[in-house]
Amino acid sequence: MAGKIEIRKSGEKFRFAVLNRKGEKLVQSGPFDDKPSTKRAASSLAKAVSGAEIVDATKPAAAPAKSGARRPKMKR
Repeated sequence: MAGKIEIRKSGEKFRFAVLNRKGEKLVQSGPFDDKPSTKRAASSLAKAVSGAEIVDATKPAAAPAKSGARRPKMKR
């Protein structure tokens, strides 16, 4: 991981912030009630993004190939 994830205290709540190599904040989490749950969430994020693939979800998925065989029609 190029930057770091820093746990911060905001009043009675905790947050984590993702920082780049220069120390600039890229993303900040929502508030957590306690430090252990904040640390678990930050750890899960670090594990999830290490080696993650970037996927463009704005493009429609490729349509599955249609079979040349036709289903027989049911008679009523």
